[in-house]
Amino acid sequence: MTTLLPDAPPTPGAKLTQPRRRLGYGTAVTLVIAALALVLVIVSLATGTVAVSLFDTLRAAIGIDTGTGADFIVGQLRAPRIYTAALVGALLATSGALMQSIARNPLASPDLLGVSAGAAAGAVLCIYVARTTSSLALAPFAVIGALAAATLVIVLGSQGRLEPFRMIIAGIGVNFVATSVITLTLTKIPQDVVPQAYAWIVGSTNARTWEHVAMGAASCAVIVPLAIFMVRRLRVLEMGDELAAGLGLRPGQLRFVALAAAAVAAGLAAALVGPIAFIALVAPAIARRITRSPGITVVSAALIGVILTVASDLAARELIDSVQLPVGLYTSLIGGPYLIYLIIRSKDAFR
Repeated sequence: MTTLLPDAPPTPGAKLTQPRRRLGYGTAVTLVIAALALVLVIVSLATGTVAVSLFDTLRAAIGIDTGTGADFIVGQLRAPRIYTAALVGALLATSGALMQSIARNPLASPDLLGVSAGAAAGAVLCIYVARTTSSLALAPFAVIGALAAATLVIVLGSQGRLEPFRMIIAGIGVNFVATSVITLTLTKIPQDVVPQAYAWIVGSTNARTWEHVAMGAASCAVIVPLAIFMVRRLRVLEMGDELAAGLGLRPGQLRFVALAAAAVAAGLAAALVGPIAFIALVAPAIARRITRSPGITVVSAALIGVILTVASDLAARELIDSVQLPVGLYTSLIGGPYLIYLIIRSKDAFR
């Protein structure tokens, strides 16, 4: 018979050590993504036709007076534009992550479900009525347009409960209707506002100011934490409504709140820089793949969105000499091939 001896008591003065918690793979990857996003923002701030030292760039970027040209070049031109692009990327990626989780479909995004087009339609109507392209004036109309489009997707895409395939089909229809409204409204806009309207519609980060940064920061401060708060519930919801209801969740209410948050995020992003395509589609997918997460990942998706938009903005500024193309063109060059790949390779894309 084996006798189990008690553990020996600790010797006097010995330190009790707790087992170290290992950093999870997903968390480690997210930290690396955050570092890459920060480096890319700094590189973008320091890059331009006018050379500025890195030290002056960093000081001017956070509002410290340098007494040099960096105060205007970086502090008033580059920084507001780059920060706005980063915040918009985070908003769009968060919106896409929420929609893909709700629909349980990698094709679900505000671009393809018509939410971005609805936001653009609302904003264009504001431009037509008020003859202004101010983001503060456009924001309420863009949000209302996004919410209206999302509501239509819910109504048309549900038959007792939301069906992913019906949502995609309904979103395509809403997208066509919203695009028609945009085209018709553009033909009625006064000639003196047409250039600004077209520049906004294609998605441009040019001439952004600190007001845009403040609006984007306030939007992210509300939307991103709300999405993070819903992550665990949405991961349960991804396993099925029956399981979620059995665990005490209300699938319909949770889905409605998440979709409303996604629509508001897409609307606010559109109000800031216009509709930028494919960030909401691509960023969550990349985040899930590199973090090896089976479900929604908000923080890593938002950081990937920052990287994609800032990189696209940098390409729009510097890739072609003397020409600044819309940032939406470069995001489409990224997202278009990915969408084709997703349709061809994904077995569950239309189920």
